[in-house]
Amino acid sequence: MKPGIDEVADFLRARISRRTRVPEAEIVEATVLVDIGLESVDAVLICGEIEDAFQVEVEPALMFEHDSFGAVLGAVMALFEER
Repeated sequence: MKPGIDEVADFLRARISRRTRVPEAEIVEATVLVDIGLESVDAVLICGEIEDAFQVEVEPALMFEHDSFGAVLGAVMALFEER
């Protein structure tokens, strides 16, 4: 069963917040992840957490190919459709 967008958004927001120390409430769809301090090591770790939690393979490059939180969320949700 695929997770809902709210569940995935909350999960991603929490992980990004923890890595960047930006409050979750400030991470909105238009938030550009590199602008709030997301680094490549963070992307690798977050993608691993997504894989563990939702059993879907996520390449860390996805976090930088889609620069905003909303775009990353959309790309992750699309991976659920592909499997």
